[in-house]
Amino acid sequence: MKIKNIITVLIIAGILASCAPVGADAPTKAVIPVATFTPTSTLPPTLTPMSTSTQAQVTPTEIYMPIQLSPADDEVYQKALHDIPLYRQGDIQINVQDEKGNPLSGYQVKYHQTTHDFLFGGIGNNFDTAKVMQAGLNSWSVQMSWYWIQPEYKKFDLDFTNYWLGIDELKTGNMKVRAQGFFDFADGEFPSFYKNVPYDEFLKRLYEHEAATVKRFAPSVDNWEAILEPNFGNHNPLNLTKDQYYKAIATSIQAIRDNDPTATIEINFSYPCGGIDWQNNFQMAQEMLDRNIDFDTLGLQFYYNAYIGAGNYQMTNMSLSEMSVCYDKYEKMLTPYGKKIVGSEFSVPSEAPVGQTGYWNTAWSDDTQAQYLATAYTIFFSKPSNLGLVWWNTVEPSPFVYHGGLIKDDGTPKKSYYTLQRLIEGWSTTGESITDSNGMATFRGFGGNYEIEIVNPTSGERMITQVHVIEQNSTSETIKFVSNNLLLQKKADLEKLVSYWESKPVQRSVQKGKDYLTLVNHHIQNSEWALAEQTVNAALDDLAIQTEIVVPINKLVPVGYQDGFVMENGSALMWGSTTLHFPYDFPSGTVTVEIKAHGQSEKGESPMMVSGVGINYSEVWKVENTESEFYSYTILATGNEQDLTIRFPYVDEIFNNITAQNGNAGELKLYIDEVKLVIKTAEVP
Repeated sequence: MKIKNIITVLIIAGILASCAPVGADAPTKAVIPVATFTPTSTLPPTLTPMSTSTQAQVTPTEIYMPIQLSPADDEVYQKALHDIPLYRQGDIQINVQDEKGNPLSGYQVKYHQTTHDFLFGGIGNNFDTAKVMQAGLNSWSVQMSWYWIQPEYKKFDLDFTNYWLGIDELKTGNMKVRAQGFFDFADGEFPSFYKNVPYDEFLKRLYEHEAATVKRFAPSVDNWEAILEPNFGNHNPLNLTKDQYYKAIATSIQAIRDNDPTATIEINFSYPCGGIDWQNNFQMAQEMLDRNIDFDTLGLQFYYNAYIGAGNYQMTNMSLSEMSVCYDKYEKMLTPYGKKIVGSEFSVPSEAPVGQTGYWNTAWSDDTQAQYLATAYTIFFSKPSNLGLVWWNTVEPSPFVYHGGLIKDDGTPKKSYYTLQRLIEGWSTTGESITDSNGMATFRGFGGNYEIEIVNPTSGERMITQVHVIEQNSTSETIKFVSNNLLLQKKADLEKLVSYWESKPVQRSVQKGKDYLTLVNHHIQNSEWALAEQTVNAALDDLAIQTEIVVPINKLVPVGYQDGFVMENGSALMWGSTTLHFPYDFPSGTVTVEIKAHGQSEKGESPMMVSGVGINYSEVWKVENTESEFYSYTILATGNEQDLTIRFPYVDEIFNNITAQNGNAGELKLYIDEVKLVIKTAEVP
């Protein structure tokens, strides 16, 4: 038996970065200019001049072969480059003081952006997030279909919905979760038990469905879609009047508000700029505003120029400059009401059906898709009311937009993937400044969370803290300088670890811990801060608690759609659409998962398997052997993870094809024979 495919989270980012195609084939003169954002201060001139942020340059032409933009698109693109610093950045003033409130001048302030407020979104299998987070995506849409949640009236299957979509798991990785398809009024999607009932009963059942779902998932979901595509003329299977239809939308929103008061509520428009004019889109949006329907954002889908499904349907052709004008019209309408916009669905192909053209009179290709992405994201990122963009079917196979993924179905990132990664890097702020005589330092950065390091220039003492920059705003943050706060916290953790070994007792570890503490204190007394931190880090790693847990197979909890699990000869037998999970409060540290498994098939296929600790997933394995083998992966846990999962995945998890690799007892089987966890942590239980 052999260990297969060891995965270490710590090196994924480096591997992905090293794979990016660069340089060799790029032209010496780029057609699209390099976009370097120079912050423009909006602070009053009486404040300290702002330091210049160090921004990663956006150089898409290092990745793809560019072509000349159309004059209209280029004009909008150039305006977007100018507008991005105005609307996507904010100013912050850092006031550094000692414990008595006295200003500390001449202190170095280093800042580094760690998260973005803007939602760079995607959709796919929950275990695909391990790939897309490396590109900078921070939001994931989940397709919450009616019949998964409530397959029969008053019969809710919320556990299945949770594990099928990985909702709670996504939240452990700090991914913003967007629930879509929650109220899908398309005739084929609408459950039968909502039909042939009086209108008031329909509203009652609608409210019950949404209230139960929202109440369960409110801690994990940030954005709820109140209705999908109400501007489609065929999304009214009950033939409601206009007043009844708007009341149904208001009922959906009320169910969300009552059970998740802090959520962002979206109404999602398809064909928002025309193409299928079953409804007057702008009129419908204005009517909802006039009726005081309580939504927060209007979702706009920008599938224009794409091909749908197998490529047999082409969406309406529309230039990016025309889409920008359309967007601006919605923004002008919504802004006085305090409403925002999100690019709810967006994708174009990297390959077109035979005989079809692409965009800018150029055939769709990896290069064209990447350049279109760079141009479109730049344009829509520059819009002041835009909260995010969702690239639909981020990982192929793509059953909606033909070849529309950023990652191929073999796991290979496309040029568009690296282009988006480069854009997000360029829209991140890093830099440093020095406090003035009043202890103040200012900087301008993109909206999001920042790690702040403040350094005493005389002693080298430092502290680490966090601040938040708000787009289109000027804020102020007062920070009391606490010398070496992170070092002292680690030293306290080391002292707890030594006490832990004393309680065992493990004399060798106790003595090593005391020796480490003596050395750390020596460095601190001599102001050798770097050596002190180096020593304490080595000590925490050396004295870390290692625990091995063999999980009894009968303690794995099955969650599946219909019949998907049995115990057979001491093994857990799974079919497609089944998840086994083991609730466990993981500490921060490294976790190695070893799964002993084998497969069985009568048709020559191989069952699939993927595992995760929270949002930290393995690759998807083919379990090809009828004899047991070990499958292993290692992740770095943050301490937020509370579940181990093992899934039998299938190809099309987004569009409800729950038979794609379902198999049956005589065809495709996955056996889980043994599960072991090896946990190494400096966190004392």
